[in-house]
Amino acid sequence: MAVLAAAALLAAGCSSSHERTLSGSGLSLSLPGGWYGVTGPGQLQAANFPLGRSVLASAERAHVRSGQVHLIIRAYGPVVPYLAGGEPGLRGRATLRSRDLTGPFEGFPGGHAFAERSLTVNGQALQALADLGPKPAGPARLREVNRVLRTLQVASSRIVRPHDGVLAAKGVSLRLLPGWSGRIEIPAATFAASLVVRARRGSTRLTLLELPPSLRSGRLQLPVALQRVGTHFGRRVFSTEGRSFDVSAVFASPRGLTAANRLLAGLRLSRAG
Repeated sequence: MAVLAAAALLAAGCSSSHERTLSGSGLSLSLPGGWYGVTGPGQLQAANFPLGRSVLASAERAHVRSGQVHLIIRAYGPVVPYLAGGEPGLRGRATLRSRDLTGPFEGFPGGHAFAERSLTVNGQALQALADLGPKPAGPARLREVNRVLRTLQVASSRIVRPHDGVLAAKGVSLRLLPGWSGRIEIPAATFAASLVVRARRGSTRLTLLELPPSLRSGRLQLPVALQRVGTHFGRRVFSTEGRSFDVSAVFASPRGLTAANRLLAGLRLSRAG
């Protein structure tokens, strides 16, 4: 209830042709006249009919009738190699294509047409899902959705470069060993991660996310080592110094895991203030 109460609501009047902006969680859409939108943590929803706040808890609660469309944008936070599914960064404007037609989806009407696409924009993992209403859904309904979806903007993270071989920001520091490059990203929206450390050496990539305070995991003292959970993937989720982190690495060989753990041994933290 608190999340819904805090969610922002924007409505574009049907009689107006003036575009308005729906924004939140580092995302924004331009809504033309006759479109309505709601936003909550990690999501934007827009439709060419009025939306109630209840759709933020369950998008299926929107009643999409013939000629209507409902667009749902979900943000999942910074892209993490391997876990992200390998979606390439989007070039140009976001759209849903005819090959993205899919469905049905659990909870939504079985007789509706849908389009869905995973997107990576400015290092953020997103999902665009459109309920196109009762079948059959002609090209006009997809064009109506894309009229709004192509206005999608995703705020860029603030980038912190290494100084004297050390990545440091917000009480997190990591000394880069020889052969390693890296940077820190401070996302515009912190619902999924307040900080991202990325480091790379050849085919080995290490990613450290600082998680929201509500996400606590097993307490560990530094140094922390990655646990191998796949042939080319290692991960550890932990809490220490009053802070929570998700650290992972992708690598081509066992040497890559060893190198990632050697780098991770240089991680230093200060207690959250």
